Amino acid sequence: MLTGSYRKRLNADLIKWVGEGLLSADSASAIRGSLAREGGFRLPALLGMFGGLLIAASVAAFVAANWEEIPRLVKLGMILAGVIVALATAARLQSRGSSSGADAAATCGVLVFAAGIALIGQMYHLPADWPAGAMLVAIGALAVALLLRSDGALVIAFVAICAWSAGRWEESEGARHVAFFALYLPALWLAWPRRNRLVHHLAVLALALWLALLPGNWAIGRFDYALLAYALAVSAFYVSLGAFALDRGRPALLTACLPWGLIGLLIVLNVELIRILDATESRAGHAFWLVFVAYAVAVPAVMAVAALARERRFAWPLAVALILALLVPPVFWSGGVVGLGGKIVIASLILFSAIALVVAGAIGGDRRILISGSALFGIAILILLWQTIGTLLDQSLFFLVAGAVLLGLASGARRLFARLNPPASEGAA
Repeated sequence: MLTGSYRKRLNADLIKWVGEGLLSADSASAIRGSLAREGGFRLPALLGMFGGLLIAASVAAFVAANWEEIPRLVKLGMILAGVIVALATAARLQSRGSSSGADAAATCGVLVFAAGIALIGQMYHLPADWPAGAMLVAIGALAVALLLRSDGALVIAFVAICAWSAGRWEESEGARHVAFFALYLPALWLAWPRRNRLVHHLAVLALALWLALLPGNWAIGRFDYALLAYALAVSAFYVSLGAFALDRGRPALLTACLPWGLIGLLIVLNVELIRILDATESRAGHAFWLVFVAYAVAVPAVMAVAALARERRFAWPLAVALILALLVPPVFWSGGVVGLGGKIVIASLILFSAIALVVAGAIGGDRRILISGSALFGIAILILLWQTIGTLLDQSLFFLVAGAVLLGLASGARRLFARLNPPASEGAA
């Protein structure tokens, strides 16, 4: 699916190429028409989906208003009839070529099925086990997504899988829920060839949720700073996956890893910077085994992007940014974080990681990486102004040296780009 920023840039390039005589006006129009057919905004289909959902909500409200007076068998029949009618309608619309209408009907059918599970449990006073109900909803949604190729059903499946896994995690007080993959892997297999970006993002976020719950009951127990190192490694791995998929142009699902990995980097690095500048919080912490596993996966992934990417000028700065970010927790664990030197090292690592992200985003033409690097740099500067490194004189000296280094890098980069991209007249000569 094409993003709005890509469309705008491509449209500007088409106008420029037509003006320079590199492309004919007819060819440019054909390209625009192809993009419109591939990712156009289908307003009638969207309105039809909303209309179907409103009708389903109307029926649900009517049944709820008269629920107590309806016999149990009639209730069961109504639930079953609702599911059958919705799915039959979806199959009929799909056979007629109306994929969006079929998706809307299939989604309504899955929602009726989910509501039916809850109502059946209420009618027959079944034991309160909502994670089991979420698992049944996920299984039903996966079946509909497989048979009718419904993106809406697949969205519901991912949400239900997350609810099921989180519920079991909470019940077991933080035990690993390995059964999660029994439903997640089939859902991922169904999502892999889809072009719906919401499905892609939910597939990525579902795995991120499971990874977040993997360390145990930290959410209801004592928070350990080693979790920041674990989150940093997972974020770096996500960025690596997304960047590699972006460089290769496929698979589309993995490109959804990039923005969430960047968000994780932005949050964790700024928390680490606040922590190093706070006298009561700047302590080494203790790494647990899962942190080493995460680093053992993240570091090779970063190296693989740097070594295997087609666009090296984009991949190398990104790899440098990720490696600098991954060095932050080891500096804490070295025990030198309480001194002025440790604070300077951490602040320098984060600022240069931000600069490397900006360079990667600018060279690669990816606005998400560019904005993330800029945001990381700007927030880090605000944090450093809020909490000083040592004395104000120390902070002033730090900013002076960092600014001088950046000016030197800017001058060197300008000369390098001038050498790599000589003027047209020199190239012709």
